[in-house]
Amino acid sequence: MSIIIRDLSYAHPDKEILFRHLNLTINRGEKIALTGNNGCGKSTLMRIVAGELSPSDGTIHRPEHLYYVPQHFGQYDDMTVAQALGIDRKLEALYSILNGDASEAHFATLADDWTLEERVHAALTAWGMDGTPLTRPLNGLSGGEKTRLFLAGMELHAPDAILLDEPTNHLDARGRERLYEFVKRTSAALLVVSHDRALLNLLPAIGELSANGLTLYGGNYDFFKEQKSIRLNALQEQLEEKQKALRLARKAARDIAEQKAKQNVRGEKASIKKGVPRIMMGVLKDKAESSTSRLKSAQDEKAGKLQQEMQSIRNALPLAEKLKTDFSAPTLHEGKTLVTATELNFRYPDAGHFLWERPLNFQLRSGDRICIEGNNGSGKTTLLKLICGMSPTEHRMLSATNRTPFAADSTSS
Repeated sequence: MSIIIRDLSYAHPDKEILFRHLNLTINRGEKIALTGNNGCGKSTLMRIVAGELSPSDGTIHRPEHLYYVPQHFGQYDDMTVAQALGIDRKLEALYSILNGDASEAHFATLADDWTLEERVHAALTAWGMDGTPLTRPLNGLSGGEKTRLFLAGMELHAPDAILLDEPTNHLDARGRERLYEFVKRTSAALLVVSHDRALLNLLPAIGELSANGLTLYGGNYDFFKEQKSIRLNALQEQLEEKQKALRLARKAARDIAEQKAKQNVRGEKASIKKGVPRIMMGVLKDKAESSTSRLKSAQDEKAGKLQQEMQSIRNALPLAEKLKTDFSAPTLHEGKTLVTATELNFRYPDAGHFLWERPLNFQLRSGDRICIEGNNGSGKTTLLKLICGMSPTEHRMLSATNRTPFAADSTSS
């Protein structure tokens, strides 16, 4: 019933190590968010836990009934709804039995799941996908509808453990609220990767993945950020202290070397005045140089130790580079008309109706700041692609009543 990760490591095929020696246990009912910088291996770890990838080292124990909601980038578009939900073989067996084929193999595949059709339609309805044919290909669904489909599988399969990789991607406000409610009431073990702060704050523990391993924090995301800020401030203070100590050590080394050199010169002059034999002066000079070398070696060792401690602290600090987007006012004169859409509508080749009940009419001018909202499948992404002059799919037909094939009058600069 638990997810148990023991001493887990993963390296890319080119031998580059992504993470190493991870340890984590998630029991039924426990809910943990997985955070970390982009590229640290969160999705890779999720795929390993799901059984899609093999670790380079270490072990994974997973419950028999584990459900994985992956990120999707079109890689599942050749599947049907039934295949994406993992019920296609059961459905085939059910239909075969109902059609009179009572072979033992069909009964074994169905495993007495006689209410499968009713349960799958109830799950799809719960996630706003009612009326979706189980034979429909995923490439005809919007990004949000695909996400809802995978989330519906949680209701359908009622697993002991669930992996959610960026589950709010593409979801509209209604879908996110539905997910939040599910997370609150589920008794399954949860491991969640997300950038959705509202979702992260519903989870009572945060695991931070980094090159240094997996660090577990008790508390939700806001608590985690507060604790991490305190920890990073402490590390920064330690680093500054070590830097100061290194500067002092180097200055002390220079001062000692200068003093020792002056002592050696004075000693040599005194020896000459006293008439010390040359051979004896050579012996004294060798002793002075040996003493200076020992002092220098001791100071170098101290400086080297400080540098190692500083590097260890730097490794524990996050990368300073951050992705920033500048939404400041452009140099373009405000009010200039960029796009004019007149009686704009769209119809997919396999659809018998237009996407919008009423054609769209609008203008976009420089300086405008507009948010497009709507339910999943309402055509937000399609509209953006049309505005940008892109074809919403590779095989499509752009249509509008009593208009040319391109149903938008646009001007751009």
